[in-house]
Amino acid sequence: MDILINILYNLLLASIISTIIFALYVELNPRMTNIWYRLNSEGNRTIQLGNLFELMMGPFKYDFYWYPQYLDINYFTYLIIIFIILELSIK
Repeated sequence: MDILINILYNLLLASIISTIIFALYVELNPRMTNIWYRLNSEGNRTIQLGNLFELMMGPFKYDFYWYPQYLDINYFTYLIIIFIILELSIK
């Protein structure tokens, strides 16, 4: 039971860490930018978390996210790598 709790804890922690890193990467990456922090129709800077969520769910909709050149904008790449790092660091 402790192993399952540890895995779930690491998955939750990996989700939080990977979401933060991914959000910062896609916003600061010169190829992307203006994903979740952008100008609205009134010209004001606003946070659009729906856009970030759509980008995070992109690999479920489009297979090109799994091509090697797009792995840097595939949220699940971040999640898997960080989860593996957490699992290996605990053991």
